[in-house]
Amino acid sequence: MTVPATSYHHGHAPANRRRRVLKTAAPLLVRYPAAPVRAAVIVLHDERGLTAEAEDACRVLAECGYLAVAPLLYYDTGGRVFPRGNFAALEPDDLAADVAGALDHLSRRAGVPATAFIGLGQGAHLAAWAAAAHGLPAAGVGPREGPWPDLPELPVLAANLGGSWLSLCDEADAWDEAVRFLDSARTLLPDEETE
Repeated sequence: MTVPATSYHHGHAPANRRRRVLKTAAPLLVRYPAAPVRAAVIVLHDERGLTAEAEDACRVLAECGYLAVAPLLYYDTGGRVFPRGNFAALEPDDLAADVAGALDHLSRRAGVPATAFIGLGQGAHLAAWAAAAHGLPAAGVGPREGPWPDLPELPVLAANLGGSWLSLCDEADAWDEAVRFLDSARTLLPDEETE
């Protein structure tokens, strides 16, 4: 089966977050590598949404052999990109459901369990939070504190993750470091997950 390089996917149908008919999950941007998949990573966008920079992050990771999945966290507001400041409207329970939907897509539908989370800007706060909740490593590119008072602060999450957290400057060489981090994270997985 030929897999498209980019696809969008609704994890559990386009149910609205406020209508709890089904366990909801955000639509996903999915980037497949051209070569065999080395591992999978979940990319969490910054407060501006699923911008060209977020799509480029997924493209770079796919070019390095990673299946990259980015949930569109603003899906129930009707767009992909928003001015800064809208992250505060996203509830932690909804964000947790979006992360769970991305994890479910990777493990059940793609057959590749997630290796790590990567967050961009304030998405780094979400990546550290999700990593702590799911026992995975995380990296933040240009990490910034999020607007969610119900979540532990980013420095606390990063300290708790220890060596499983990597903070990267928002520079071109950050992706080289991120890929090295992901490669080392793959070695920590049980053998059956890395084959």
